[in-house]
Amino acid sequence: MTNLVIGGSGLVGYEFYRQKKDNYKFTYKSQKINSFIELDATCFEETKKLINKLSPEIVIVTAAMPDVNKCEIEKELAFKTNVGIIENIIKCLSKKSKIVFFSSDYVFDGNSGPYSEKDKTNPINYYGELKVSCERKIINSGIKHLIIRTTGIFGWEMARKNFFYRVFDTLSSGKELFVPNDQFGNPTYVKDLVSTIEKMLNQDCEGIYNVVGEEWIARDNFARNIAKSFGLNDTLIIGKPTKYFKNIAPRPLKAGLRSDKIRKLGISIKSMDQAFEDMKNRKSIDDRYT
Repeated sequence: MTNLVIGGSGLVGYEFYRQKKDNYKFTYKSQKINSFIELDATCFEETKKLINKLSPEIVIVTAAMPDVNKCEIEKELAFKTNVGIIENIIKCLSKKSKIVFFSSDYVFDGNSGPYSEKDKTNPINYYGELKVSCERKIINSGIKHLIIRTTGIFGWEMARKNFFYRVFDTLSSGKELFVPNDQFGNPTYVKDLVSTIEKMLNQDCEGIYNVVGEEWIARDNFARNIAKSFGLNDTLIIGKPTKYFKNIAPRPLKAGLRSDKIRKLGISIKSMDQAFEDMKNRKSIDDRYT
């Protein structure tokens, strides 16, 4: 049996490698890793050739264009690297396969979060629209699927792109950090996100599931928790309303997700403090993260 992770060099994709490298084949596009397979998933012929060769039972798609402002500006590119990738993959998969797709709380407008899986989607930016479109295409494809809505993913990462590094690197250099104080969500530890998905795959779960951390907090308070846990100066964190940042793409404010559905499966995710302690203990495991 072959399983495939498309987009293995990013935060979530590489976490699958760290936890389950013997269970999957992995692809990369720009961040080369020796044991990974080069793939431009926006190219249908490349995607078709690889899927036909491997005949994967499970395809986990972490490849995407996640920059919300860039999606708003470069809509053609954003469509190609979000919806286009999904279209290519589902065209190539057999009905016996299962696709795992990562969606977002940005499928909602942020007026009344945190949201459950049953709440009606209503995105307010193009990134959210793309996620809704991907979800619908997967559901309508008839292919077995697991759609994971998540948000605020953090953890060790080669590219140092996730919010944790923005806080850690800025405060470590002694600079002030301005953070929205009116955007609410759920910080989600990437290690728990991946291990939860593995448990769900083992239970043969299908459909839409929210997989997020339990805490629902403002973004500036998340930053302060990082600072305090890693011995950084939290007084350098300055909370500001979202309008202060003049983002190109509007942001849902009271977003975030409810995790009642996964709790019914007997699955729980670490608190922020537990996750930070785990990160400290785990950092030395892979020297590419030091």
